[in-house]
Amino acid sequence: MTGKKSGFLGLFNQNYPGNIVVFLHCVIHQDALCKSSLNMKPVLDAVVKLVNTIRSRGLTHRQFRDFLQSVQSEYSDVLYYPKVRWLSAGCVFERVWQLKDDIVSFFHEKQCSAECEMLEDTEWLFELCIFHRSSLSYEQFECQDAREKSIYRRYLAHLKAFKLKLNLFAGQLAKNDLSHFSRLNSIPSVNEEKLKNYEDGLKKLHFEFERRFQDFSAIQTELDIFTMSFNVNCEAVRSDLQLELIELQSNNHLKQSFLNMPKLEFYKSLSKVSFRNLISHA
Repeated sequence: MTGKKSGFLGLFNQNYPGNIVVFLHCVIHQDALCKSSLNMKPVLDAVVKLVNTIRSRGLTHRQFRDFLQSVQSEYSDVLYYPKVRWLSAGCVFERVWQLKDDIVSFFHEKQCSAECEMLEDTEWLFELCIFHRSSLSYEQFECQDAREKSIYRRYLAHLKAFKLKLNLFAGQLAKNDLSHFSRLNSIPSVNEEKLKNYEDGLKKLHFEFERRFQDFSAIQTELDIFTMSFNVNCEAVRSDLQLELIELQSNNHLKQSFLNMPKLEFYKSLSKVSFRNLISHA
Protein backbone atom coordinates (compact mmCIF):
# COMPACT_ATOMS: atom_id res chain seq x y z
CA MET A 1 0.00 0.00 0.00
CA THR A 2 2.79 2.43 0.85
CA GLY A 3 5.14 1.40 -1.94
CA LYS A 4 7.02 4.46 -3.16
CA LYS A 5 6.40 3.73 -6.85
CA SER A 6 3.55 1.33 -7.52
CA GLY A 7 1.77 1.40 -4.15
CA PHE A 8 -1.00 3.79 -3.18
CA LEU A 9 1.60 6.17 -1.73
CA GLY A 10 3.48 6.34 -5.03
CA LEU A 11 0.36 6.77 -7.14
CA PHE A 12 -1.04 9.41 -4.78
CA ASN A 13 2.18 11.43 -4.86
CA GLN A 14 2.28 11.23 -8.65
CA ASN A 15 -1.23 12.60 -8.95
CA TYR A 16 -0.95 15.13 -6.11
CA PRO A 17 2.65 16.37 -6.02
CA GLY A 18 3.54 18.62 -3.11
CA ASN A 19 0.83 17.21 -0.83
CA ILE A 20 1.33 17.15 2.94
CA VAL A 21 -0.48 13.87 3.59
CA VAL A 22 1.30 11.64 6.12
CA PHE A 23 1.44 7.93 5.29
CA LEU A 24 2.11 5.40 8.04
CA HIS A 25 2.59 1.66 7.72
CA CYS A 26 0.05 -0.54 9.50
CA VAL A 27 1.16 -0.72 13.14
CA ILE A 28 -0.20 -4.26 13.55
CA HIS A 29 1.95 -5.49 10.67
CA GLN A 30 5.01 -3.69 11.99
CA ASP A 31 4.42 -5.15 15.45
CA ALA A 32 4.39 -8.65 14.00
CA LEU A 33 7.56 -8.08 11.98
CA CYS A 34 9.40 -6.74 15.02
CA LYS A 35 8.28 -9.57 17.25
CA SER A 36 9.54 -12.15 14.76
CA SER A 37 13.11 -11.00 15.47
CA LEU A 38 12.85 -12.51 18.96
CA ASN A 39 12.78 -16.21 18.17
CA MET A 40 10.74 -17.85 20.90
CA LYS A 41 9.09 -20.35 18.57
CA PRO A 42 10.88 -23.47 19.95
CA VAL A 43 9.78 -22.67 23.51
CA LEU A 44 6.29 -21.62 22.45
CA ASP A 45 5.82 -24.75 20.34
CA ALA A 46 6.83 -26.97 23.27
CA VAL A 47 4.42 -25.18 25.62
CA VAL A 48 1.57 -25.32 23.10
CA LYS A 49 2.20 -29.03 22.54
CA LEU A 50 2.14 -29.66 26.30
CA VAL A 51 -1.09 -27.69 26.75
CA ASN A 52 -2.71 -29.44 23.80
CA THR A 53 -1.67 -32.83 25.19
CA ILE A 54 -3.58 -32.02 28.36
CA ARG A 55 -6.60 -30.20 26.97
CA SER A 56 -7.28 -31.85 23.62
CA ARG A 57 -7.94 -35.28 25.12
CA GLY A 58 -11.17 -35.30 27.07
CA LEU A 59 -10.22 -38.01 29.57
CA THR A 60 -6.74 -36.61 30.21
CA HIS A 61 -8.15 -33.13 30.64
CA ARG A 62 -10.74 -34.26 33.20
CA GLN A 63 -8.13 -36.26 35.08
CA PHE A 64 -5.77 -33.29 35.12
CA ARG A 65 -8.43 -30.94 36.47
CA ASP A 66 -9.37 -33.49 39.13
CA PHE A 67 -5.69 -33.86 40.01
CA LEU A 68 -5.29 -30.10 40.47
CA GLN A 69 -8.34 -30.07 42.68
CA SER A 70 -7.02 -32.96 44.76
CA VAL A 71 -3.72 -31.18 45.43
CA GLN A 72 -5.59 -27.94 46.15
CA SER A 73 -3.82 -26.05 43.39
CA GLU A 74 -4.40 -22.33 43.09
CA TYR A 75 -5.28 -22.86 39.42
CA SER A 76 -7.86 -25.18 37.92
CA ASP A 77 -6.41 -25.63 34.43
CA VAL A 78 -3.75 -24.70 31.89
CA LEU A 79 -4.55 -22.07 29.26
CA TYR A 80 -4.88 -22.52 25.53
CA TYR A 81 -2.65 -20.38 23.34
CA PRO A 82 -4.93 -18.21 21.17
CA LYS A 83 -3.34 -16.65 18.11
CA VAL A 84 -4.57 -13.21 19.02
CA ARG A 85 -1.92 -10.56 19.56
CA TRP A 86 -3.00 -9.27 22.95
CA LEU A 87 -4.04 -12.65 24.39
CA SER A 88 -0.94 -14.60 23.54
CA ALA A 89 2.09 -16.28 24.98
CA GLY A 90 2.78 -14.46 28.24
CA CYS A 91 -0.29 -15.71 30.11
CA VAL A 92 0.19 -19.23 28.77
CA PHE A 93 3.84 -19.25 29.87
CA GLU A 94 2.85 -17.89 33.28
CA ARG A 95 0.25 -20.60 33.90
CA VAL A 96 2.56 -23.41 32.80
CA TRP A 97 5.27 -22.04 35.08
CA GLN A 98 2.90 -21.85 38.04
CA LEU A 99 1.68 -25.41 37.43
CA LYS A 100 4.94 -26.99 36.32
CA ASP A 101 5.41 -29.10 39.46
CA ASP A 102 1.80 -30.29 39.36
CA ILE A 103 2.07 -31.09 35.65
CA VAL A 104 5.21 -33.15 36.27
CA SER A 105 3.56 -35.01 39.16
CA PHE A 106 0.45 -35.67 37.08
CA PHE A 107 2.32 -37.19 34.13
CA HIS A 108 4.60 -39.21 36.39
CA GLU A 109 1.52 -40.61 38.10
CA LYS A 110 0.16 -41.58 34.67
CA GLN A 111 3.60 -43.02 33.78
CA CYS A 112 3.88 -40.62 30.84
CA SER A 113 6.94 -38.70 31.97
CA ALA A 114 8.07 -38.14 28.37
CA GLU A 115 5.20 -35.67 27.93
CA CYS A 116 6.70 -33.25 30.45
CA GLU A 117 10.42 -33.95 30.31
CA MET A 118 11.22 -30.36 29.31
CA LEU A 119 9.78 -29.16 32.64
CA GLU A 120 12.60 -31.06 34.34
CA ASP A 121 15.25 -29.63 32.01
CA THR A 122 17.02 -26.67 33.65
CA GLU A 123 18.13 -25.15 30.35
CA TRP A 124 14.62 -25.29 28.91
CA LEU A 125 13.17 -23.74 32.07
CA PHE A 126 15.74 -20.97 31.74
CA GLU A 127 14.44 -20.14 28.26
CA LEU A 128 10.85 -20.33 29.49
CA CYS A 129 11.65 -17.75 32.20
CA ILE A 130 13.36 -15.44 29.74
CA PHE A 131 10.58 -15.50 27.16
CA HIS A 132 7.92 -15.31 29.85
CA ARG A 133 9.29 -11.95 31.01
CA SER A 134 9.71 -10.50 27.53
CA SER A 135 6.35 -11.72 26.26
CA LEU A 136 4.52 -10.20 29.23
CA SER A 137 6.13 -6.81 28.55
CA TYR A 138 5.33 -7.13 24.86
CA GLU A 139 1.72 -8.02 25.56
CA GLN A 140 1.29 -5.05 27.88
CA PHE A 141 2.41 -2.90 24.96
CA GLU A 142 0.11 -4.72 22.52
CA CYS A 143 -2.90 -4.47 24.83
CA GLN A 144 -2.48 -0.71 24.91
CA ASP A 145 -2.06 -0.77 21.14
CA ALA A 146 -5.25 -2.77 20.71
CA ARG A 147 -7.29 -0.36 22.81
CA GLU A 148 -5.74 2.87 21.62
CA LYS A 149 -4.17 2.43 18.20
CA SER A 150 -6.63 4.94 16.76
CA ILE A 151 -5.01 7.57 19.00
CA TYR A 152 -1.45 7.72 17.73
CA ARG A 153 -0.20 10.00 20.47
CA ARG A 154 -0.98 7.34 23.07
CA TYR A 155 0.40 4.60 20.88
CA LEU A 156 3.67 6.51 20.57
CA ALA A 157 3.87 6.90 24.35
CA HIS A 158 3.46 3.14 24.86
CA LEU A 159 5.95 2.44 22.07
CA LYS A 160 8.51 4.72 23.71
CA ALA A 161 7.96 3.05 27.09
CA PHE A 162 8.36 -0.41 25.59
CA LYS A 163 11.64 0.50 23.90
CA LEU A 164 12.94 1.92 27.18
CA LYS A 165 12.03 -1.36 28.90
CA LEU A 166 13.95 -3.30 26.28
CA ASN A 167 17.02 -1.15 26.90
CA LEU A 168 16.63 -1.60 30.65
CA PHE A 169 16.33 -5.40 30.38
CA ALA A 170 19.33 -5.65 28.04
CA GLY A 171 21.47 -3.47 30.29
CA GLN A 172 20.56 -5.44 33.40
CA LEU A 173 21.23 -8.79 31.76
CA ALA A 174 24.66 -7.50 30.71
CA LYS A 175 25.38 -7.01 34.43
CA ASN A 176 23.79 -10.34 35.44
CA ASP A 177 21.12 -8.30 37.21
CA LEU A 178 17.95 -10.41 37.31
CA SER A 179 15.74 -7.84 39.05
CA HIS A 180 13.05 -8.12 36.39
CA PHE A 181 13.62 -11.82 35.75
CA SER A 182 12.72 -13.09 39.21
CA ARG A 183 11.76 -16.53 37.90
CA LEU A 184 15.43 -17.17 37.09
CA ASN A 185 16.30 -17.01 40.78
CA SER A 186 14.56 -20.36 41.26
CA ILE A 187 16.83 -22.05 38.71
CA PRO A 188 19.98 -23.54 40.30
CA SER A 189 22.52 -22.31 37.75
CA VAL A 190 22.02 -19.45 35.33
CA ASN A 191 23.78 -19.94 32.01
CA GLU A 192 25.74 -16.73 31.38
CA GLU A 193 26.17 -17.53 27.70
CA LYS A 194 22.41 -17.79 27.29
CA LEU A 195 22.01 -14.51 29.16
CA LYS A 196 24.38 -12.89 26.68
CA ASN A 197 22.46 -14.38 23.75
CA TYR A 198 19.20 -13.07 25.12
CA GLU A 199 20.73 -9.67 25.79
CA ASP A 200 21.70 -9.57 22.11
CA GLY A 201 18.17 -10.65 21.19
CA LEU A 202 16.65 -7.77 23.16
CA LYS A 203 19.01 -5.32 21.48
CA LYS A 204 18.00 -6.71 18.10
CA LEU A 205 14.32 -6.36 19.00
CA HIS A 206 14.92 -2.75 20.06
CA PHE A 207 16.73 -2.08 16.78
CA GLU A 208 13.81 -3.51 14.82
CA PHE A 209 11.36 -1.22 16.60
CA GLU A 210 13.61 1.77 15.95
CA ARG A 211 14.00 0.85 12.28
CA ARG A 212 10.42 -0.06 11.47
CA PHE A 213 8.83 2.86 13.30
CA GLN A 214 11.03 5.59 11.80
CA ASP A 215 8.00 7.12 10.12
CA PHE A 216 6.57 7.88 13.56
CA SER A 217 9.77 9.60 14.66
CA ALA A 218 9.68 11.75 11.54
CA ILE A 219 6.35 13.27 12.54
CA GLN A 220 7.02 13.50 16.28
CA THR A 221 7.19 17.31 16.28
CA GLU A 222 3.94 17.57 14.33
CA LEU A 223 2.24 15.28 16.83
CA ASP A 224 3.67 17.23 19.77
CA ILE A 225 2.03 20.39 18.47
CA PHE A 226 -1.31 18.62 18.72
CA THR A 227 -0.78 16.79 22.01
CA MET A 228 1.53 19.15 23.92
CA SER A 229 0.71 22.57 22.52
CA PHE A 230 1.59 24.39 25.73
CA ASN A 231 5.01 22.73 26.04
CA VAL A 232 6.23 22.99 22.46
CA ASN A 233 9.06 25.39 21.68
CA CYS A 234 7.47 27.94 19.35
CA GLU A 235 10.76 28.51 17.53
CA ALA A 236 10.95 24.82 16.57
CA VAL A 237 7.64 24.64 14.68
CA ARG A 238 6.53 25.81 11.25
CA SER A 239 6.45 29.57 10.82
CA ASP A 240 2.71 29.65 10.08
CA LEU A 241 2.03 28.16 13.53
CA GLN A 242 4.47 30.17 15.62
CA LEU A 243 2.40 33.29 16.32
CA GLU A 244 -0.74 31.31 17.02
CA LEU A 245 1.14 29.04 19.42
CA ILE A 246 2.47 32.07 21.30
CA GLU A 247 -1.07 33.40 21.65
CA LEU A 248 -2.30 30.01 22.77
CA GLN A 249 0.45 29.44 25.33
CA SER A 250 -0.10 32.91 26.82
CA ASN A 251 -3.78 32.27 27.52
CA ASN A 252 -4.30 30.64 30.94
CA HIS A 253 -7.99 30.04 30.31
CA LEU A 254 -7.21 28.06 27.15
CA LYS A 255 -4.50 26.17 29.01
CA GLN A 256 -7.04 25.04 31.60
CA SER A 257 -9.43 23.99 28.84
CA PHE A 258 -6.64 22.09 27.11
CA LEU A 259 -6.01 20.09 30.29
CA ASN A 260 -9.67 19.34 30.97
CA MET A 261 -11.12 18.69 27.52
CA PRO A 262 -10.56 15.93 24.95
CA LYS A 263 -8.00 17.22 22.48
CA LEU A 264 -10.26 17.19 19.42
CA GLU A 265 -13.00 19.00 21.34
CA PHE A 266 -10.49 21.57 22.51
CA TYR A 267 -9.36 22.42 18.99
CA LYS A 268 -12.96 22.59 17.81
CA SER A 269 -13.64 25.17 20.52
CA LEU A 270 -10.84 27.51 19.42
CA SER A 271 -11.58 30.69 17.53
CA LYS A 272 -11.41 30.03 13.79
CA VAL A 273 -10.17 33.57 13.30
CA SER A 274 -7.37 33.60 15.87
CA PHE A 275 -6.19 30.00 15.53
CA ARG A 276 -6.98 29.08 11.95
CA ASN A 277 -3.67 27.33 11.25
CA LEU A 278 -3.61 25.41 14.53
CA ILE A 279 -7.13 24.14 13.92
CA SER A 280 -6.17 23.11 10.41
CA HIS A 281 -3.08 21.33 11.75
CA ALA A 282 -5.13 19.45 14.34
